[in-house]
Amino acid sequence: MRLATFFFALVFSSFAGAAHAQVVTLNKGGFVLTYDCSIHSATRYEYTLVADTGSAARPSSFYKDPDLPAGCLGQTSTASYASVQSGYDRGHLVTSNHMDYDTTYIRRANYMTNIVPQVSSFNQGIWVKAENVAECYRDIAPVDVYGGVVYGDASNDYFLSSHGIPTPEFFWKTIITKDPNTGTAKAISWIIPNETGLGSLDSYLVTIADLEELLGASYVAINAPASLKNMLPSASWPLPSGCDLS
Repeated sequence: MRLATFFFALVFSSFAGAAHAQVVTLNKGGFVLTYDCSIHSATRYEYTLVADTGSAARPSSFYKDPDLPAGCLGQTSTASYASVQSGYDRGHLVTSNHMDYDTTYIRRANYMTNIVPQVSSFNQGIWVKAENVAECYRDIAPVDVYGGVVYGDASNDYFLSSHGIPTPEFFWKTIITKDPNTGTAKAISWIIPNETGLGSLDSYLVTIADLEELLGASYVAINAPASLKNMLPSASWPLPSGCDLS
């Protein structure tokens, strides 16, 4: 089922039109964030994964980012979102487990610049399934991961006073890799509402071209040929047999 283009465009337009945005690039070594200082949130991320050989432990704590440039503020608290509004997690944009090959990078994945409010069932359910696609396919061939958030509806912004961050309406993710048999590139993308009661990943499949139409090509910022941007798998890629998700 394809999601309504008009609805996404409407939601994104209200965010994209926000005045006084101060956007910076935060290179964290293992991943790169596009960060909007005016809303204390990353809006986009990207990184590349190769075969998983890491086992660094995920930190048990969250941290304020010590490396924000002068005049650019982060979230005002590392406390749980659930302490303010039940049913929300401190959700990672860049998956902590994807950074387990480096103790510095996995700690940086727990910086609040990489954390946003995610509905708990979203974070622990469908979002994990999308993360697992990258986790499994990295062992077959290198994968490039891109993604971001869409803001726009102020009615669910429960954390402005406590943390200084609005609540995302949607999350998008794109994974690009190569078919090991043919060597040709392939891509898969989703855009998923930050809500309870969601369907399967297949319900939220889109193309990179769809994302560019909905959110703007400069925002999505994926350099790929048109054939790849218009690729729409009939279903989400199945996880390969024997994939190690640790």
